[in-house]
Formats: sequence, structure tokens, C-alpha cells
Amino acid sequence: MEITGISACVCSAQVEAIVDILQHFNWTYVSLLYVDDEYGRSGANNLRKRAENGTFCIAVDRPLPKGAGRQQAYENVVSEMLAGENRRARLVVVYAFRAQAAALMTAIQRAGASSYFVLLASDGWADSIDEFDGVEDVALGTLSLKSYARTIPQFNDFWRSLKFGEQASNPWFRQYWEYYFDCVLTEAPLINQSAFTKSCAKEDSLTLSNHPDVIENSMINDAVYAFAYGLHYLIEERCSSVEPADINSCIRASSLLDYLRKVSFLGFNGPIEFDENGDIRGKYSISILQRDPFKKFHFLTFGVWDVSTRKWDMRHNNTLQWPGDNTSVTLPPTSTCSDGCTTMQRRIEIRKNCCWECIQCQEYEVVAADGNCTPCPMFTWPNDTKCLPIEGMYLRWSSVTAVFLILLSSVGLIASLLVSVFFIRNKDTKLIKACSRELSAIMMIGIMFSYLSVFFFILPPTNVTCVLRLCGFNFSFTAIYAPLLTRTVRIYRIFTARKTTVRRPKYTCPKAQIVISASIIAVMLIIMCIFITIKPPVATKFQPVVTQSHVEIICQNAIGTFMSIVIFNILLIVAAAVFAFRTRMVPDNFNESKFIAAVAYMTIVLWLAFVPSLFLITHEEVRVLFVTGAMLISATCALVCLFVTKIYALYMCRQEQWNVRTTMADVGDG
Repeated sequence: MEITGISACVCSAQVEAIVDILQHFNWTYVSLLYVDDEYGRSGANNLRKRAENGTFCIAVDRPLPKGAGRQQAYENVVSEMLAGENRRARLVVVYAFRAQAAALMTAIQRAGASSYFVLLASDGWADSIDEFDGVEDVALGTLSLKSYARTIPQFNDFWRSLKFGEQASNPWFRQYWEYYFDCVLTEAPLINQSAFTKSCAKEDSLTLSNHPDVIENSMINDAVYAFAYGLHYLIEERCSSVEPADINSCIRASSLLDYLRKVSFLGFNGPIEFDENGDIRGKYSISILQRDPFKKFHFLTFGVWDVSTRKWDMRHNNTLQWPGDNTSVTLPPTSTCSDGCTTMQRRIEIRKNCCWECIQCQEYEVVAADGNCTPCPMFTWPNDTKCLPIEGMYLRWSSVTAVFLILLSSVGLIASLLVSVFFIRNKDTKLIKACSRELSAIMMIGIMFSYLSVFFFILPPTNVTCVLRLCGFNFSFTAIYAPLLTRTVRIYRIFTARKTTVRRPKYTCPKAQIVISASIIAVMLIIMCIFITIKPPVATKFQPVVTQSHVEIICQNAIGTFMSIVIFNILLIVAAAVFAFRTRMVPDNFNESKFIAAVAYMTIVLWLAFVPSLFLITHEEVRVLFVTGAMLISATCALVCLFVTKIYALYMCRQEQWNVRTTMADVGDG
């Protein structure tokens, strides 16, 4: 009676165990070698099917020949395993038997690849070390997979107590006796005598008291019990009315198979039961060939795989010896087709889930969930696997630029205060009265405010400081050039009127000049307030180039607000320059218009470079340096040309050289 449907279950479960071993050690690129018979082809086919799921790839897939005299074929297989990218597959699954495994190790040794590959043995040659004499360096680290089995203490005690004389009539015991003691019986030997060099002359002196534990007998025991339970259930249900003598005729193979699949009992190796496919819900053990301090080799069991849970229970992972350049290698070798990509690289798959090419992403990109390089959003930058906000940059108090600007502004403020003190102390002198004291006071306020406004640009950008920057920049220019324009127009009107009349033109008195200057400044302030109310400047982040990790905090002004006030100040400067040009032919003894013209011309040149540059400069620190530089240059130019020259004249020139006979003082300046 033959029962089919049980033998295939071992191979199926064994493949699942192998796949879980590969996943446990992260071996994704392996070679597959198998003996060219039904056993090897069956195991290889099942493993190929699992590889199609994409959990691992097979580098070399070759059959191993059976029979002697085929060593060249093995060497060809090893050469292929060592060629090119195949060499990265250091884990080799071998579905074979002892003879094929020994021939493979010999070929590996001849190829100079000892201590390189890790062989994973199927149950066809599991835990076999007898055939590996001379190739132990290749075999070190070999993984052995076989059905889990525990020893039966009672059987081992019974086996060790047996004596030859008591079992002399048992042919199987006689045969094992010859094999175990490596001798031949003098009478009726059961094994070829040429295989042994001694005879078992003193049979009675030999005992099995030191025989190692027999482990496989527990599997035989469980198998016998499984058939016994299956037969028991079949007889109870189908043959209960049959006479004992006719039981054999009642039992059919197909019926017994159905009952075997329903068997469930606690065996020596744990619970025994089968699934709907006939696969046993048992366990597999994994062992590794190790070398002890005495240079002896043995298999060490370090894991158990449960068919039901599909999980490995691993032990000794950190103390195992693996193939390598020395015997102290305690980490399993890598067996992958491609090295892992960094967090800033994307993978282009060559073979699904195992072989790929790493392509570097741009420095501003991050690898997204779909595996592609994706640019980080604005104001963020890649940091390993995610985009993090970029800290906004602005002009710090401790920076060289800020210290330089503070130093210049402080010097300008001190100089302005000293000049103001000088003018106040000498306000009644003819020279000071001649330069229109009231308008000079307004201009001095504008000059000092220019120096003071530089500090607004060094403060951290906030909505408040942005408003202060806009107001300080525009007010300081208007406060300088509104009275300057008023003074220039006054000079022009006075000397033009002298050609036709000796009467002073209207609105040239100090009060009128103050009102005119204040009115111009008020117009600018009203325009600025309107635009600030409608759309005030705000502090915001700005990334000049999205592909660079440079983010600045800037004051964003509405283009209408900025241009309207800038145009207003440009018109003031241009008007002052025009009237300064028209008064260039005044008498030689009146030189006030020449200094006014110098200030106006220099400011026009400065603004011709300043305004376009504001739209071209992308870095905030440079923009701040440019704006504050324009303010400092403009204020310093006005301070030197319109005020310092008076100090020089007062202290360095004689009074008759002051040239103020036909100045504004002569026409009624207070």
C-alpha cells in the first residue's frame, strides 16, 4: 500500500524556512545549486517560485552532476559563482547530498575561495561532517537545515545497555555493530570486509555505553504514532464492525491519508498535526559548523523555525564564527547584489528588490516615499530623509558689516552733534546767518536722522522695524533735500529779481522758507502714511535661489509704496540740481550755490546707481549695506559741503574773505 501526498510536504516547508533565514540575515542575492534528480529539482523549483515574489534574487542557478569523475563541472560552477556581480552572492543554497557537497567544497578550495562562501545545506546533507576532511576551511560557517528533533532519554538508555550476545540474532543490530566499531564479524559478515581492517574478535568486550545520543529516533517515533493514530481513527469509524482478521481488507490508502491529515497529538518533538495540504506543522532547526578551541569541528544548533508561526527563534547570533579572513569574524557576511543607497540617493532597479543603481539626488532634493528625488518646498532643506525649515538669515549685530556700519553711523552722529553745537554757538555771526539758519537746522535734523536710521537696518527684521526702516530712509532724504531745494530756489529768485528790481521777492523770508520746507516734508509723510496704512511693509522669508540653502528675513515693501516715495525724493533732488545749475553764474563773491550744486550732483549720481541696484541685489545683507551706504554718503556729503565748509571759513579765513556782501543776509535774512 502506497500513500502519496506526504513526502512533498517536507520540501515545501523547508523552502519556507530557507526564505525566512534569508530574510533574517538580510541576504537578498544568493546562488542556487541542486543535485540533478527529483529531490534537487523539486527544492530548486520551489525556491525559484519564492524568488519571483521579489524578496530575493538568484545569481547562479545550476544543477550539480551526480557520479564520480565530474569535478571539472563543479569547478566550472564555482568559476561562474566568482565571476562579476555573481561574486556578491556569498550565500549558496545547496539542495544535494553528501557526495555533491564534498565535491563542491573541493572545487571552492581549488579556486582559492576558501572562507568566502556560506553554504546553506538542505536536509539531504544536513549536519554531515564525515565527508569534509581537508576542506574544513570551506565548510566553516556552513548552515544546516533539518527537521527539528529531540532525543528520547529512555531510548538512549536502552540502546546503550544492549550487548552483542543478547542481540546476535538481529541482523540489523549485527550490521550496525560492524559499522559503529569499524570492524568485521568473524562469522557471516554483513558488510564488505575490505572496508575494515580489523575483526570483531572480542565481541563481548565491546559495549555501546559511550554511544552518543540518537536524536533522529524521535522523528521515527512520532511518525509511527501518527500512523497509529490515523489507523485507530479509521478503524473506529469505518471498520468497527469488521472482524479483526479482515481489518487489512478494510483499510485503503486514500482513506488512511484523509485520517492522517486529521491526526493531532503531542509527540516527542512537540505538537504533531498536518494542514489541509498535508504539510506537517512541525519545526526546523538551523545549525552552523563551528570550530572549537581544540580545532575540532561540530554543528551548533542556534535556531528553531516553527511552521505554524513562520518565525525563527535565534540564539548565539553574536558569538557565531562566520567565513572570513580570520576565525574571529562574528558578523554574518553580506550577500546582496547592490549596496544600500544613502538617504540622498534614489534607486533605479535593475532586478526587482535586489539589484539597483544608486543615483545621487540634487543637494536640494529628498527621496520621497515613491523613491524619486523631490525638491524640498521653499524655505526648507534636506536633512537625511525629510525637509527641515532653514533658519532665516539677517544682519546680526556681531557681524563685521554691522560693526562697520555702527562705527560709521556713530562717527557721523558725533560729527553732526559737534557741528550743531558750533552753529548754535555762532548763530549770530554774519557767516552763519548768511546760510539760512532755519533751513540749515532742518537739514541738520535730516542728516542726523540719516545716521540714526542706519541702526533700524541693523535691528532684526520685524513688522515694526520694517516700518521704521521705510520711514527713516525716506524722511531723512526729504528732510535734507526739501530745505535744500527751498534754499536753491530762493537763491535763484533773489539773483533773478535783482536784474529788474531792488525789491526782495515774495516768500523769501525765513518763516516762509520754513513753511515751504515743512509743507514738502508733510506731503511726503502723508503719501507714506497712506501707503503704509493700505499695505504696510512686513518681515518675511526670502529665498533668492530655491536650489540653495540660503534663506533671508527681509522687509517686503509694496512696490507702489516704495516707488511713489522714491520718485518723490528723486524729483526733489533733480529740482535742486536744476536750480543749482541755473545759479552757477551768480557773482564770485557768492559761493553758497556751488556747494549746493555739488551736493545735488553727487546725490543724483548716487541715486542713478542706487535705484536700479535695489532691484538687482538678491542678498539682504548686501542690500542693507547698499541702502545704508547711500544714506551715509548722502548725509556725509551734505554735512561736509554745507556745514563743515562754514566751520573752515569761520576759523581759517579772515572776515573780509567770507564773501557775504551779496548773500541772503543782504536781502533781509534774519
